Amino acid sequence: MSSCSRTRTKAPRSARIRVSSSPAKIVADLDDVLLHILSFLPIKTLIKCKRVSKRWRSLITNPNFSNRIITSKHPLPISGLYLKGTRDIEYRFVSLYNDDDEVSERLSLSSPLRFADHPTPIIVMQSTNGLLLCKCTCPPNHFNRNFYVYNPTTNQKTLLPRIIDHVALSLAFDPYKSPHYKVFCLRKSSISSVSSVSPVSDIYHIEVYTSNEGPWRRLLSVPSFALPQTVNTVFWNGAVHWFWFGPNSRVCLSFDIETEEIKTLPLPFLDHQDDEEDPPDVGTLRFIEESRGNLYFIEVNDLSSPDLSVYEMNRTGSTWFLKYHVDLEPLAAAFPEMIRTEYYTYRKIYSFSVIGFVKGEIDAESSYIVLHIPNKAVKYYFISKTFKKLCSFETSDDGGENFYGFRRSFQFIESLANV
Repeated sequence: MSSCSRTRTKAPRSARIRVSSSPAKIVADLDDVLLHILSFLPIKTLIKCKRVSKRWRSLITNPNFSNRIITSKHPLPISGLYLKGTRDIEYRFVSLYNDDDEVSERLSLSSPLRFADHPTPIIVMQSTNGLLLCKCTCPPNHFNRNFYVYNPTTNQKTLLPRIIDHVALSLAFDPYKSPHYKVFCLRKSSISSVSSVSPVSDIYHIEVYTSNEGPWRRLLSVPSFALPQTVNTVFWNGAVHWFWFGPNSRVCLSFDIETEEIKTLPLPFLDHQDDEEDPPDVGTLRFIEESRGNLYFIEVNDLSSPDLSVYEMNRTGSTWFLKYHVDLEPLAAAFPEMIRTEYYTYRKIYSFSVIGFVKGEIDAESSYIVLHIPNKAVKYYFISKTFKKLCSFETSDDGGENFYGFRRSFQFIESLANV
């Protein structure tokens, strides 16, 4: 070896430069960078990411991060529907995402919704922007009920303060405006609480519970009116709406949560109201739903007609206009089990119920209605007039020979909202 050659010597251990972290670990250790990356993930994936570590769970469940995600993805898409069966405690879930034929062959089974720490099943009352308003009976006295606001995505719930003599409840939640929700209660006023100077007709009042303020608080009195039996509640355009339907009456009360003003909302003027005799199926099928900031109304009064009209409310809440018209004939041709003969009139009727309405994310081309027909759920696109099967149901769900469609459905929207 030449004398000019150099001898390589090792540096002392203490002087060595150790690169112990990979670029991925460096990023993971920086909260701001990690949160920025996580913000691009779907909510369903974020829920799974909470299992990575306690630190990730803390970051993802932080209200500031969850509110940032909700507002950035507003309005949140509808992922599926909870369908109430013939029994209040049984529900079927229908996913609205099925881009392959294998998923459409899925069987939607009946099952109760439950809280892990409560002995009785959940009864869903309303769904609003990812949150559910629901109730549970309290054994051994099943006349006592607890009311909850529940996020089925995060499995979090809040027990509402005790409610007595309520006529109707409504959940108001607009995550784009505020991370806090409100629950409004229409109650009967006790005789002692009605002032001697107040009109006798003011026997109802509205109370509010706010998630960031706490107990029920009385807001205002409501003039008395005849209340039909059937009630639907919808939160739309900054107001809660209570729809009541009876054999001879149709009432909608609208309460603006900002101005705290109450008014009566008009309902679509349907053709049968001009007839000397009502068609045989008056009020057989009704559907009211909010989707992407719009309010829709459907009422079917003649099951022998293939025509289905969809009405939309204008933004001022003053009038309805015809938005879509659906012809059920092509659908019945593809699914002949829809056609049945009514046993006491021998007329041909269409067996279906409306269980969902989804306004398109970008344009009207992707807007569709979800129908329950015998043994299956299908979605029908308004513009292209095409349809696709979503899932199958057990035969017993339809009532055998007599078709009993699901009359109540509740939107499932994936959300990180805190309750």
